[in-house]
Amino acid sequence: MKLKESSLDFHAFVSIYGDTILNSFIKKVYQVNQKEFVLQLYRSDVKKRDFFISLNKGIAFYDAEKPEEATQLSMLFRKQLSEKRIVGIEQINFDRVVKITLHTGQEIILELFGGGNLILTDNSKIVFAMDQHVYKTRKILIGEEYIPPAVINPISDLETFSGILDASKASIVKTLATRANLGGEIAEEALHRTNMDKDKMPGEIREYYGALYDNIMEIVRESEKNKAFYYESDELLSPVLLTALGKDPDEKFEDFNVGIDFYLKHYPETDKNKSSVERRIESQRRSIEEFNKLMLVYNEFGNYLKMNFQQLQKLINIVYNNVRKSNLNNFVFMELEISDINPAKNTFAVNYNETKIVLNYRDSAGNNINHVFNTAKEYKSKIEGAEKAIEETKKLIVKEKQKAGKKKRVKHWFESYHWFTSSAGNMVMAGRDAKTNEKLVKKHMSENDIYVHADIYGAPSTVIKNEGIDITEDTIREACEFAVSLSRAWPAGIGSGTAYWVYPSQVSKTPESGEFVSKGSWIVRGKRNYVLNLALELKISLIDYKGNTIPMISPAETATDSKKWVIIKPGNEKRSVAAEKVAKILGIEKSEIESILPPGGSIIVENSKEIKELS
Repeated sequence: MKLKESSLDFHAFVSIYGDTILNSFIKKVYQVNQKEFVLQLYRSDVKKRDFFISLNKGIAFYDAEKPEEATQLSMLFRKQLSEKRIVGIEQINFDRVVKITLHTGQEIILELFGGGNLILTDNSKIVFAMDQHVYKTRKILIGEEYIPPAVINPISDLETFSGILDASKASIVKTLATRANLGGEIAEEALHRTNMDKDKMPGEIREYYGALYDNIMEIVRESEKNKAFYYESDELLSPVLLTALGKDPDEKFEDFNVGIDFYLKHYPETDKNKSSVERRIESQRRSIEEFNKLMLVYNEFGNYLKMNFQQLQKLINIVYNNVRKSNLNNFVFMELEISDINPAKNTFAVNYNETKIVLNYRDSAGNNINHVFNTAKEYKSKIEGAEKAIEETKKLIVKEKQKAGKKKRVKHWFESYHWFTSSAGNMVMAGRDAKTNEKLVKKHMSENDIYVHADIYGAPSTVIKNEGIDITEDTIREACEFAVSLSRAWPAGIGSGTAYWVYPSQVSKTPESGEFVSKGSWIVRGKRNYVLNLALELKISLIDYKGNTIPMISPAETATDSKKWVIIKPGNEKRSVAAEKVAKILGIEKSEIESILPPGGSIIVENSKEIKELS
């Protein structure tokens, strides 16, 4: 997946987790936003799980932030689906379509392509659809029988697969990506494994169809092994190792859903750190994809009209006569929906392959066909223009680099919080404000972690992560010192403080009757384990993370491999002044230091031997 899951991702998810979803009951339905929902599932052996549905991204077991009040749509879904048992889940025809069957005969259908659609059926008849639409070969309308977008599985067997390739007029990589539902990354991987040029036309490599099909089926089987591979610079997660990228993945997961969860949590943070120029290139690339799709549709429609020339002329006459009779209603002709009849412009629209194509009923069939082909040529010109624009934009990146002297590094997801790595190797994170306090606990605290809070109002929520590394007493003390140092105690100039730690099960958002819990605040119940006499003293050191030099702020006693460090205490030097001094000593950008300093003034009290020798 590259934010939006591919057909292979859906195949992997359903194959791996389908059995654990069967016989689950839908307890509640939440609407996270306009395009995202959560089905709260329950089965006695796996307890409660949140089945996340994003019409923009995909499906996963994922703890999305749920709204406090139910929307009208979620209430409608609860009425229709609550307490219903899931008896089937399947991917339809290796497409981005998933069908969930309930014991009542109802079906939840997720069409996760384009803008996405969520459809409910009862005995195969559509009773609800978020987006009602009439396509060339099907109608998504209430009361109609549900028909999936693809009637065949393109990789069901070699004969079907070969037929799809033979019928295509696009390059082999585009054919695999679109007609065989593989998506761009997996199409390139299949061709790489077959040692085949992706720009070849299908007819040029017909003798290799068998080898290509075998490699695709091998990729499909690999996707069922419950693994995930994350490529950070490509912002890409895959259920199979992508050898076509020519590099090792940045993260490997032994559970596919753990990988999806990681990706969904971290993708937005990396996206925010892209420059405006990088975003422009991405926008231009998306435009090229859209223009290419439309070019293919218009060319295909033009050929269709050429083969049905007489029928087109008949259609033009029908529309013309309807306009003379003031009949502007939609109708179906040759299994095509005719709509948007506009007498002011002498035009009407034909819905072909999910695209509205405008024709002129005052023009001849031949001129309309020419118009369709000319439109395809215009999209081709737009593609060429966008490709040139990308090259120009890349030149801007080079100029920006030259102007800045060096490329600004990409911030990592955890840097949206205060953070450090403890002496034992545990990641410790603290919120920066109410929003990140809320997000940290909801999205990043697991049952084996530890929650820490300074014994002072307004201190940040702090979490010690247990990701295979036991949490020691030294780590707990370091985290407590961190929590106190980032609290109001630092700007107050206090020399020491107190903090406490508890288990995640003691942390709740549920208030007592009559109480209110504000955003970023949490209620802690049960015994609090206090740690006293915590020094307010922090070390700023430079560490290497994935080839980048990153400043880390941690308690002064934290053991690090860094040879460059500075120790600060609460002081009377303004935050910006202290940041400038530390940055100069460590040889790093001031902005990098200022973003990690505690609130209030600071003073440098010590620095590393290496720095002293250099100074």
